[in-house]
Amino acid sequence: MQDLLGEVRLALRLIAKNPGFYAIAIVALALGIGANTAVFTAVDAVLIRPLPYHDPDRLVMVWEDASYIGFARNTPAPANYVDWRAQNTVFEDIAALRYRGYTITGDGPAEELLGRGVTANFWPLLGVQPMLGRTFSDEEDRSRARVVVLSYNLWQRRFGADQRIIGRDIVLNGQNTTVIGVMPRGFHFPTSTTDFWVPANFSSQDLANRGSHFLNVVARLKAGVSLKQAQTEMAEIAKRLEQQYPATNRQVGATLVPLKDQVVGVQSTALYVLLGAAACVLLIACSNIANLLLARAAVRHNEMSIRVAIGASQGRLLRQMIVEGLVLSLLAAALGIGVAYAGLGLLKGYLPAGVATTELSLDLRVLAFCLAVAVIAGMLFSLAPSFSTLRQNVQEGLRQGGRGNAGSQGRLRPALVVTATALSIILLVGAGLMVQTLMRIRSTDLGFRTTQILTLRTALPLRVYDTDAKLRTFYDTALARIKALPGVESAAFSSNLPFTARGNTNGFRLEGQPADAPIHRQDALYREVTADYFQTIGARLKEGRFFTSSDQAESQPVIVINDLFAERAWPGESAIGKRILTQNTTWTVVGVIADMKERGIDLEPKMAYYFPTAQVGRPTAFWLAVKTKGDPAAIAKSVQSAIWEIDRQLPIAAVRPMDALVELDFANRQQQMFLLGAFSALALLEAALGIYGVLAYMVAQRRREIGLRMALGATSGNVVQTVLRHGFVLAGLGIVIGTGIALALSRVMQSLLYQTAPNDPATYAGVVTLVALVSLAACAIPSLRAARVDPMKALRDE
Repeated sequence: MQDLLGEVRLALRLIAKNPGFYAIAIVALALGIGANTAVFTAVDAVLIRPLPYHDPDRLVMVWEDASYIGFARNTPAPANYVDWRAQNTVFEDIAALRYRGYTITGDGPAEELLGRGVTANFWPLLGVQPMLGRTFSDEEDRSRARVVVLSYNLWQRRFGADQRIIGRDIVLNGQNTTVIGVMPRGFHFPTSTTDFWVPANFSSQDLANRGSHFLNVVARLKAGVSLKQAQTEMAEIAKRLEQQYPATNRQVGATLVPLKDQVVGVQSTALYVLLGAAACVLLIACSNIANLLLARAAVRHNEMSIRVAIGASQGRLLRQMIVEGLVLSLLAAALGIGVAYAGLGLLKGYLPAGVATTELSLDLRVLAFCLAVAVIAGMLFSLAPSFSTLRQNVQEGLRQGGRGNAGSQGRLRPALVVTATALSIILLVGAGLMVQTLMRIRSTDLGFRTTQILTLRTALPLRVYDTDAKLRTFYDTALARIKALPGVESAAFSSNLPFTARGNTNGFRLEGQPADAPIHRQDALYREVTADYFQTIGARLKEGRFFTSSDQAESQPVIVINDLFAERAWPGESAIGKRILTQNTTWTVVGVIADMKERGIDLEPKMAYYFPTAQVGRPTAFWLAVKTKGDPAAIAKSVQSAIWEIDRQLPIAAVRPMDALVELDFANRQQQMFLLGAFSALALLEAALGIYGVLAYMVAQRRREIGLRMALGATSGNVVQTVLRHGFVLAGLGIVIGTGIALALSRVMQSLLYQTAPNDPATYAGVVTLVALVSLAACAIPSLRAARVDPMKALRDE
């Protein structure tokens, strides 16, 4: 133990004696350790830690497979859920959830809350107990009791974590509702935006409905039942339902997804890519530090030879050098923890909505990982110089004094540089692919305007706005006030703005099709909009007209469809004047617009039809778009005030410009590009420093040889060419190896890319060119230094 402490003290004295040299090594290593620790924190929270439910590996989400209309994971119809529950033998239980949006008043300003109505068996199925109070019973569900369970976040935000909240009435949608429970921190099912849970309150009519699809269904597998067995049985049940109810269930299957996979989604790929990138940065740092230590080892060869000569064993020397490496890495780890803490904020976007952890933190597990990484890194970069030193000849070391010897390092140092260059190529390819993805996203024609448009969402409580006339009066009054505001060009309401919903579809039947044709077989995005909606968001008219103020309840029912709808329904014909049937109404097509990316960047356009709110029963246009003459944010408060002048109890949420709304769809990709780009820049810098270090060391070691060659007639150009050739050979080998590995690994990123192939030639060409130019710059200084060697001085010094 005393010997070990002595070696630690010796290592610290060595670092203190050469602060500049070791400071560079510690900072480089701290960046690598910090990056790995920060990314591991997110990986641990998202992928390693179990979900906060009892035996979570047996929990699955059950979806309808409606791939025939583009929804491989479609929300189930209530009647299908009832049959699944009654006929399966593979689940312990199966529970259903339905969306609920309430307005809370009192205890502060009106606020829109997003929650779920759940069946009473939902709680025991997940195996989660409330932090305060209780959950509701079957009897409370059947009797439609006005009770609510609050999320921890809502309890904190709205009620100041009041422990006396249990039993208290709050006002939801204008009705007193009793708070009976508060869920623990970290419980977010199904997403982190869930504010509350109330009884599902399914009526007998609801449970017999096979035409409307709006549930989420979660189930727990019986012990010993595999996912494959359960999937097989559910597919058989779906087949039986298809035979029993062909009008609604034809081609409708059932798909089981483990809850962990459902929650994490594509974020797992993104996190693994980032973890791989951070590991590359650490390996490059280790490579460069090993190179630095090899250089120091050559200088210290005389010291080590003296120690061997006076009796030190090779094992003792090996231990000393490893201890020096570990001390160096542990100092870097201490600094790396600060780097990791600073980087956690950048990784918050990688937390999926359903993951329990709401904040990333450096807990004991993460600190243990950081320590393990530091120890492994210290071993990695200290072994190479250790063995190199031990292989050198003692007598030669004593003869050379302090001048060092590079004989046993001739192949090792260049190999480390090649490795660092190859790793930087891999990282740069990943970053380049993400850059291409973002460029193509930003150049995508969305079909609508994104600039100078303010968007927000409000909700009209149906207990207050209980007639069509009241709803339409609100829309008309609000729009008149908003359009009169300075800086406003136009405004309109819609049931959904682009990028706010991936579903909300409805079935239809073309005029002329058989009356008994199943209406759900043809499916299109359903949107209710006020007049001026298309002009406000900048939709492009291809044929016919937009809606006008003359399209009223008493006039002919009209719709506007998108181009895809027109092409599929009436190929080669004009759609204007054609008619479709939905429920009991016949609608006439008066306009065709260019396809819009309604559902987001990744999803292809889907057939869509748009209905005037003046002609639909119970219009539900919650989203507002306001076209402005200047900065949309500048009129946000005026627009809110105009709405509150009509009804102070209306909640207003999601106030943002349209371009910010669109950017939410690819914010993760933007963050991935930023982090990969940062890692890549660091890797390229370290690779360049490695090339520079090897060439500078080579020039210093071969100074006498260079002087002799120049004395014999070699020109400065010959010397520069020799050094450059050596540097380019190292860089070239790294480029070739790195490109090959990148081609093999880049397929992993496929799910993160958009209209970009993993082997995109432009990306690879750009990366190779960049690395070649940086390598040239790294070679330049050693080459010029070699060319300036004075032959006589070099020979005299030797």
